[in-house]
Amino acid sequence: MMRYCLCLCLSVCFAVVSVSAKSRAQQATGRTFEDYVQQAVHMADAQIAKTPRLCLSDFENRPKWNYTQGLLAHAMLQLYAYTEDTAYLSYVQAYADYFVNSDGTIKTYKAGEYSLDRINAGLFLFDLNRYNPRPEYANAANLLYNQLTSHPRTSEGGYWHKKIYPHQMWLDGLYMAQPFAVRYASEHDADSLYDDVVRQFVIVDRHTRDAKSGLNYHGWDESRTQQWADPQTGCSSQLWGRSIGWYVMALVDVLEQLPDDYAGRNQLVSVLQRVCAGLLKYRDRTTGMWYQVVDAPGRKGNYLESSCSLMFVYAMCKAVRLGYLPESYLQTARQSFDGICRHSVHVQSDGQWSIGDCCAVAGLGGNPYRNGSYEYYVGEPVRDDDPKSVGTFILAAVELARATPHIVVAADGTGDYRTIQEAVNAVPDFRKTRTYIRVKSGVYRERVIIPASKQLLSIIGDGAKSTRLVYGNSAHTIGLSGEEVGTSGSATFYTFADDLYVEGLTIENDAGEVGQAVAAHVSGDRVVFVKCRFIGHQDTLFTYAAGSRQYYKNCYIEGTTDFIFGWSVAVFERCRIHSKRNSYITAASTPQGQRFGYVFHRCSLTADSGVTKCYLGRPWRIYAQTVYVSCNLGAHILPKGWHDWNKPDSHASTYYGEYDNVGAGADQSMRVSWAHRLTPSEASVYTPQIVLSGEDGWNPEIPRAFYRRK
Repeated sequence: MMRYCLCLCLSVCFAVVSVSAKSRAQQATGRTFEDYVQQAVHMADAQIAKTPRLCLSDFENRPKWNYTQGLLAHAMLQLYAYTEDTAYLSYVQAYADYFVNSDGTIKTYKAGEYSLDRINAGLFLFDLNRYNPRPEYANAANLLYNQLTSHPRTSEGGYWHKKIYPHQMWLDGLYMAQPFAVRYASEHDADSLYDDVVRQFVIVDRHTRDAKSGLNYHGWDESRTQQWADPQTGCSSQLWGRSIGWYVMALVDVLEQLPDDYAGRNQLVSVLQRVCAGLLKYRDRTTGMWYQVVDAPGRKGNYLESSCSLMFVYAMCKAVRLGYLPESYLQTARQSFDGICRHSVHVQSDGQWSIGDCCAVAGLGGNPYRNGSYEYYVGEPVRDDDPKSVGTFILAAVELARATPHIVVAADGTGDYRTIQEAVNAVPDFRKTRTYIRVKSGVYRERVIIPASKQLLSIIGDGAKSTRLVYGNSAHTIGLSGEEVGTSGSATFYTFADDLYVEGLTIENDAGEVGQAVAAHVSGDRVVFVKCRFIGHQDTLFTYAAGSRQYYKNCYIEGTTDFIFGWSVAVFERCRIHSKRNSYITAASTPQGQRFGYVFHRCSLTADSGVTKCYLGRPWRIYAQTVYVSCNLGAHILPKGWHDWNKPDSHASTYYGEYDNVGAGADQSMRVSWAHRLTPSEASVYTPQIVLSGEDGWNPEIPRAFYRRK
């Protein structure tokens, strides 16, 4: 297990692993990316040491499937994404394997109890199934989602918090169910579910909003029969910190998963902005923390509470990253996190970290009855090392790490460099740890070349629609030699480096329809693009090197002719592939003997208006391999499906296959005779994990975006 040196005092500066100089972000905060990761590691390691079995966390004597264990599991997997330390993965997997049976049923879970808390316990299953796919994990997630399909609701369609709390919605419940529901919708391409997710927030906000503070009360009883409920509004009377914390965490986590073009997004954004603005009014000036009852600082019995403070830090930091709050909130989050470390975090005599000042639990109603008064909230027990503070500490530290890149690129001069190429050049050759480059919103008109020596780079933009890399060379552009640069020399973006991760960036060639004009020329191995846009016409994306393994997830790729072409092994997962004229989508040049070529999995094939005659592919070389699995094929796909490029010899050597596709273009009854209708068994090998595994066992779903040691 990878370990970092323990520090004796939280204010001591950690050892820095960085490029030649600290970025402006690091200079402004005094902490580096690695510092925040170390803090998360210390807290996670202490949790594992104190409670080696995750199922017994939250001071349980018997294994329990509940939201507190689920929160820790989710946090540990987020930390795994930043460290690749398998101890965190193993800790979570042992929890899952104890509870989840081979058929996907869950020990101790009773769907008929209709408790939203049990849904949140399984949020981590989505990530665990990415890192170590097993049918039982997916089946367990299905089981939990099925509870939501019959879960009792208010008259407006809001989920009851639990069956034993009829007609009641609590702020807590938004976090307990909605991050799970939106992940389920995303994983299953169930767009119709997004409206229901957003509806839950709208209903709760309408009934619990306090106009004076801008915050939300803990609960609402539609029946207005509970003692804690106002007889007119049905609302509870106190602004409890952690309930608001769950609420804002749910908001940012759901917003992260909603499709970019989802129409209801702004409703959630406005709620998030209002609540965060309200929180600033009650922040303690000395520590930067918030109180157990948020709007009553200084009132007798009230205290600075760590779990809600960490939740607010996490939500504000993430909201800045997603573009929903201004940068000033990031500085607030950093200062508050440091204040929490000074006030509530301690290093024990054995070197382990500990966090205190956490309200053990609070609720409404029940037996014994909880009346929701101020005295009730401040009178609940306060604990050390409660999972609700441990888990949110890890999440907040990891989010702050992501907000502290090694290098910042900003076209307006507010970063370390104005161009992406300058930032790449600044990274030491053959560096053994990952370098994280943030590219701020803007248009970068330049060619970017990443040589093989710049390994282990993460280049992350502020979103593909606002962070654009653009250049306009074509194959006919005259180079320095006085000759045309050709197709291979026309690209806007080149990478020859292994282990590159790119996210949230548009890569565009705007030469126009002048022939071949490449947007991205990709030759490195183990290369990942997430939420990127590739814009061009002919020959947009050149997967250049034979044997190179490339993974494109949630990307948009558009072009005219052969706009995805080359020799590499490439998987396109949930991408939108958009044709701008009648022509050919792919032109694979798979080498003879290479097991895989192109695999499109759960992609959507769309086209401009008037485009009606497109082929799925044609063979640049006669051993071309291209397969479409579980995709939505638009009406622009021709019934023949495939073209042989006037190479009849390719009929016996190419491998073109389809399985489980839907849409107007998916009918295989008139496909060319030499294309393959895959059987379930044949289709089962076309997963990212199998196609891209290679000799080193690479799993592209195991995160390497931020931190990796060789």
